[in-house]
Amino acid sequence: MRPGADPASPPAHGLPPAQPLRRAWRAGGARLAISAAALLLCALLLPWEREPFQAAFGVLANLLACHGFAATLLPGREPLISRYTRFDFGHLPPDCAAYTRGLTLLWAVLLAGFAAAQAAALAGYWQPSAVLAVEALVGGALFLGEHAVRSLRFPHHGRATLRRTLRAVRLAHAAG
Repeated sequence: MRPGADPASPPAHGLPPAQPLRRAWRAGGARLAISAAALLLCALLLPWEREPFQAAFGVLANLLACHGFAATLLPGREPLISRYTRFDFGHLPPDCAAYTRGLTLLWAVLLAGFAAAQAAALAGYWQPSAVLAVEALVGGALFLGEHAVRSLRFPHHGRATLRRTLRAVRLAHAAG
C-alpha cells in the first residue's frame, strides 16, 4: 500500500488486493482439484481402441453438456436458454420464460438420451459412429428447427436467426 493511502481504497495498480484472491482460491481450489482429479480418472478409464474410445468420449461429453443445461434448472438458478434470451433482448420477455425453461429441459433430456445411446454403443449394441451421426442430425435439426418454431410462436419478438442466437450465446458466455 502507498504511504498515506486509505486502506479501503483499491491499490494504485488497479488489481484487487491479494488477500481476497487467496481466499477465493482456497475456497474454489479444492473443487478445481477434485474436478481435475475426476477428469483425469475418467481419462485413464477410457478404452484405448478407436470405436470404444469414441463411444466413451461421447458418453462423457454428452453427460457434461447435459449437466450444463440441467444444473441451470435447479431452484434459484436461471435456465441456460433463458439466460441466452436475456442477452438477446437485454431482458427476458415474460412471455418467453416458460418456453425457454422448457427448451432448456428438452436439451438436457436430449443430451442425456445421447449419453445413453453412446453408452449402448460402448456396450456393443450400436456402432459409435452411427450414434454420433444420429446425434449430429437430431441435434442440428432441433437447433435449427427451434428457430423456426420460435419465429412462429413469438413473431412480435422478431425473426429468430442463427446469427442472433450465436451472438446472444457469445455475449452470455463472455459475461461469465
